[in-house]
Amino acid sequence: MNAEKSLGKDVEARVAAWIAAVGRVPPGGFTPVERAEDLPPQARADSFFWCDTIFRSETNPHNEALGARHALHAATADTPDLVRHEYAAGGLDLTVTEGRNFVLVQVDRSSVDILSLCGPDRVAAVRRVADAIFNPGGAYTLDPAVPVACPPPGMTPELDEGTGFSSNPGVDPDLLACWRDRTECGVLGGRLYFLCYKKSSQRAGYANASQWFDDGSSRVA
Repeated sequence: MNAEKSLGKDVEARVAAWIAAVGRVPPGGFTPVERAEDLPPQARADSFFWCDTIFRSETNPHNEALGARHALHAATADTPDLVRHEYAAGGLDLTVTEGRNFVLVQVDRSSVDILSLCGPDRVAAVRRVADAIFNPGGAYTLDPAVPVACPPPGMTPELDEGTGFSSNPGVDPDLLACWRDRTECGVLGGRLYFLCYKKSSQRAGYANASQWFDDGSSRVA
């Protein structure tokens, strides 16, 4: 097995584990909070920073004009600390779930029924949605504007239930210098999703996902 295939399997396992952890939260497992300011301090600071960095201002869940509904889920034996934002922006009904190490964006089927489209139209729709949601420059970077390209330009893969793709499959998520260097996208439960890494060059590895709300500092590889 070559290095890229090995990396791909490792990343697929990590992404699947993160998404599965979100899915294990039972109905009613999120506790509503009246305002984002009421989130635990470290989670609140991280959420504001990463949402300002990743999203366009008009799709940022912390944009008060959007009236997002915020909620939190405290870690259990098999789920991490999570923050959820539900709102509509840019003609899209969105559920954004943040863990300490990732941002998962799920697009409601009422907005984009991706599986009802024909093959190439599915990929085109994914790219349109990514362009509408994500900040091409980033509020805290001097990098030039670069759109999130998932799947990568020139590729028209089959996009079906359970499939997933990366914007830059050769890049190791552990070594990202900027969140835009690699983004995942796919379809699960009929819904289009994107997964962004909360990763910068100043941060080695990923943090303990179950200690976000209590400001723990343990690191995991």
